[in-house]
Amino acid sequence: MAAAAIESLAENLSDSFVAPLVAYALFGLPGAVAYRAVNTLDAMIGYRGRYEYLGKAAARLDDLLNLIPARVSAGLLLVAGALTRADVAGGIRVLGRDRRATASPNAGWPMATMAGLLGVTLEKPGHYRLGDGPAAVAPSDIDRAWRIVAVAAALAAVVAVIAAAARHLLGSPQS
Repeated sequence: MAAAAIESLAENLSDSFVAPLVAYALFGLPGAVAYRAVNTLDAMIGYRGRYEYLGKAAARLDDLLNLIPARVSAGLLLVAGALTRADVAGGIRVLGRDRRATASPNAGWPMATMAGLLGVTLEKPGHYRLGDGPAAVAPSDIDRAWRIVAVAAALAAVVAVIAAAARHLLGSPQS
């Protein structure tokens, strides 16, 4: 359960926070709403079921829209890890080695980074194994992960505000 919570924190930093901020910074509110709509369709329909054709399209579009945010999230986690005294060298090492271990082209980036920062192993048996820490993740690791994600989210918000302001200033007519 603790490992699943840490995986969720890391992946949702990207999918639910950084990606909508990137969409907002680049395309304003319509961009953020469009991103969330695609991401929600992917989560609701996915690859199976009655609307499989729509789910596959949403899932692939979601993968495409998250290519940059997932990588930005990994970078933000590394910076946040440095600020919270986590194992940044471990984060970089595990990111470099395990980022492609998940079926998703994006989920492995923040999850592998977090595994390395914390010095733990995040595993979905039969699917992936990220990191090389102890097999048992402790509840205290969730607190450590939460602190790192909170700092990364704050950094993302600051960067998004600066980017949105720059977009607004560059897009406004000069007098």
